[in-house]
Amino acid sequence: MAAEATLPTVAEICQLALPLNSQIVAAPHAAERPVRWAITISGDAPLPYLEGGELLLVAPAAQPCEPERLVAACCRANVAALAMIAPIDPLLVALADAERLPVIALPQGSRLRDIERLIIGLLLDRQGHLERRSAQIYEQLIEIATANVGLEGIVQALSNFLGKGVVLQDKHLRVQACLASPELASEWDSVLSLLKDRSKLPQALNDRYCLPRHAAISYTQTLRSDGLSRLIAPVVAQGIGRGYLSAVARNAQFTELDRLVLQHGATICALEMARQKTISEAEKRLRGDFLDNLLSGALSEAEALAEGDRFRHDMSAPHVAMVMVWRGERQPSIRRLETLVNTVLQERAAQALVYVREEKVRLFFTADPHNLVAQARAFAEAVIEAAAREYKHARLAIGIGSVAERLADWVVSYRDAAHAASIAQRLRAEQPLWAADLGIYTLLARPDLRNDLLALRDKMIGNLLNHDERQRADLLQTLEAFLESNGNATQTAEKLSVHRNTLFYRMNRIQDILKLDLSQTDVRLAVHLSLKIHRLLGEGG
Repeated sequence: MAAEATLPTVAEICQLALPLNSQIVAAPHAAERPVRWAITISGDAPLPYLEGGELLLVAPAAQPCEPERLVAACCRANVAALAMIAPIDPLLVALADAERLPVIALPQGSRLRDIERLIIGLLLDRQGHLERRSAQIYEQLIEIATANVGLEGIVQALSNFLGKGVVLQDKHLRVQACLASPELASEWDSVLSLLKDRSKLPQALNDRYCLPRHAAISYTQTLRSDGLSRLIAPVVAQGIGRGYLSAVARNAQFTELDRLVLQHGATICALEMARQKTISEAEKRLRGDFLDNLLSGALSEAEALAEGDRFRHDMSAPHVAMVMVWRGERQPSIRRLETLVNTVLQERAAQALVYVREEKVRLFFTADPHNLVAQARAFAEAVIEAAAREYKHARLAIGIGSVAERLADWVVSYRDAAHAASIAQRLRAEQPLWAADLGIYTLLARPDLRNDLLALRDKMIGNLLNHDERQRADLLQTLEAFLESNGNATQTAEKLSVHRNTLFYRMNRIQDILKLDLSQTDVRLAVHLSLKIHRLLGEGG
């Protein structure tokens, strides 16, 4: 028998030696009892000689056992716990709970003699058994992953193994799958909000490009003063952190097996996330090819509707095309924009077909037909806001096309969106441009008017353009902000992050250079129009 100081508890036996998915169904509060030995008995036979502290594995009998007799005999013999194959008589569970006798429900098909040997092996060689148990759990996780249960199924299995809440997050701390433990179920939303706070990440995991490449790591954290804590491991693929896997509990002592299970789980999640990414990339290519064929006229309406069903998308509903492109000097990758768009779609529970072509994100957005344009605008504005939060120095140009009531109108909607995006990019528009709102910009973009428009620009703001170029100044930006703010000095100063006196000095200097009175409405209109011409027709003139 094991020495008294090293005896495992009923809870540890359940975690380390019993079949996965075994559950303590009676007297869980007494699961800290030490276990001295394991014996298999028949449910209808008298108890053998016992010294106390045994875990009894009760084999099914030809005659059902008498719950009162079995529980009473176990209490007299000071048995540590009972383990029985489910389902278990509710009366036995109630009696055992009243007597503080833990009862463990074993899954169907459990082999009691094998379990007995495992428990005795744990009692005699704890470290060796821990390693074997770790390998067993890893094999079972592999089996679960190959059964295509997805990240949700893997997280559920991990929660069962650990007996704790489990949360899988991606690199942006977005929850990909989770399962609450019973003790945390009522406050699970607040737990998830806590885990989305990047400041809560261990410092060693903040830089996902600087994780140990050849060692499994995990960290224990106290998250709240009430004892809420977590064990967290990075999900690593090709040496780069792709996400985070956490086991969450209150007042928990995370064991060495907990660490091993979580690290194995992180490895399996990395494999599953890579598999899902491969599938997602294939679906993106198919979706892109489908939309290319649709816009080129290579598909009939019937073929397009059928393909839409394949992507679980209603092609018959009214849609609005959008084209999104980064603008400015410091641009993130187009894939990051695609991820951003898909994230906002998910957050708003919106529907769209999204694909990437020619360094642009193109999508066909659908919503309530009675409010489609307003919802399309709101979605585009949400993408711009999300991009500004995530990428401080990048800006987006977004064009929104006309409403396509039928599939035949998708081409027109897309052309309108592409044209609007091009104008938004050249105008450095801070808001999405809808094709129907372009108005004068469509006129300004006419090739036959180019020379006349450039002549107007040079006449009105040519001196300022030349001054900025010679002095390497940017008074043009000040003038533009002033006109965009409708001449409001306070708003202009805030937009430029300068003092009002600095703004007044700059505006006086601008008027001296232009030799124009910007207090005159017609003059201000002509100057504003000239600025638009400059941005629209190319800053090179």
